[in-house]
Amino acid sequence: MKNMFEKNKKRTKLYCFSPEVMIVTFIIEISLAIYSFFKSREKKSDMAIVATLVFLAVFQLSEYQICEGKDLLIWSRIGLVAITFLPVLGIYLISKLNKKSYLLKIGTVIAIATAMIFAFVPSAVQNATCGGNYIIFDVDSSIMGFYGYYYFGFLLIGIWESLKGIKNEESKSKIKESLKWFIIGYLSFILPLTFTYIVIPATRVAVESIMCGFAVVFALILTFKIAPIYYEYVKYEPKKKNK
Repeated sequence: MKNMFEKNKKRTKLYCFSPEVMIVTFIIEISLAIYSFFKSREKKSDMAIVATLVFLAVFQLSEYQICEGKDLLIWSRIGLVAITFLPVLGIYLISKLNKKSYLLKIGTVIAIATAMIFAFVPSAVQNATCGGNYIIFDVDSSIMGFYGYYYFGFLLIGIWESLKGIKNEESKSKIKESLKWFIIGYLSFILPLTFTYIVIPATRVAVESIMCGFAVVFALILTFKIAPIYYEYVKYEPKKKNK
């Protein structure tokens, strides 16, 4: 009976985004990043997809380390810095596919400035708590308010520009297909997050953690549905040196 109880206890512990799930998600995302790195080199494309997957993986590793009780403040800062660049990377990828720039420069400035605040301003990030199946970051409320507008604003801009791109592309265009997958990928974590936020009020203090937990689906879509088309149409072009 004791062995059966211990077995059931271990089985029920692996739920939602527990530390075990965090480390498995990290392994999946870093493996996808390595795979995408070699594909990017092979297709002579840029490293934006690789960077996106690495940042997702780093956040999961940060969460795992926090739950393990290791350097909470340092790993909190690392995790928040990592996910700060995700919305603007999404805009970059969509802009490259559409061959149009959508607030890319201002998004990059905001991302870099916010990342610097998280990394170096002592009062910006004060602590983090492992809630068992998600992480609660203790971030200055004014910074977090602005951060929310930036983050979800650029995700919505990405969806809107993808819709515009789909409308402008030919009916059987591969670019059109990739933009459709972008929308599906974004909704794969936005919709579950929204549902969780409404139905389970206690999770509202852990939006970043829960959203990035669901984002493993986006990582798979990015790697196997969007990336092959991106590699085909977007090639790395080093800047020419002035003679």
